[in-house]
Amino acid sequence: MTNKVWMLGGGGHAKVVIATLESNGTKNTIEIFDDDVALQGHNLLGVKIVGVTPEASWWIQEKRKAIIAIGINTVREKLSEFPAKWVIAQHSQAVVHSSVQIGEGTLICAGAVIQPDASLGNHVIANTSCSIDHDCRVDDYAHIGPGARLAGNVTIGKRSFVGAGATIVPGVTIGADVTVGAGAVVLCDVAKGRTVVGVPAGEINHE
Repeated sequence: MTNKVWMLGGGGHAKVVIATLESNGTKNTIEIFDDDVALQGHNLLGVKIVGVTPEASWWIQEKRKAIIAIGINTVREKLSEFPAKWVIAQHSQAVVHSSVQIGEGTLICAGAVIQPDASLGNHVIANTSCSIDHDCRVDDYAHIGPGARLAGNVTIGKRSFVGAGATIVPGVTIGADVTVGAGAVVLCDVAKGRTVVGVPAGEINHE
């Protein structure tokens, strides 16, 4: 079994994943795959994009460690079906309490602060300088954007996205597939599939 880590995705978000792995001295073990054939052979922060996403049979044969470097929640969910050993990428400059539960494939970026008894599901993104306070629960495939703030006992549902600089007050539950706009201040629960923006946050009517 090789020590190489397969990284799926060669776009802008992949640079953040590379920087996170680099902070722990593992940059030189990465092989990047991206389905955009025009990117093949290019370098991303000195790491070569070697090809398109390997087929499932390769994953089984190679038993590869991997991480998904794509910010779109539904795409991460789809790619997580591959039979990989999904690694956790935690930046050396993140602050994560020892009691925090972290699921496979999750990314914790530079400056993130995760407080006691919080839990992050599988393939979550805790982006740059976000704050996730005590007893929060962030479900699978959710993305907490740069500088976003979750106060204590907040729940974020599957595949939900909390935009950059947004704030969610204590005890609020955000349902699955919700989008919280950048800079929003969320004062009450948000139902599944809704989009909320503004201060205080209000729902966008898609009709």
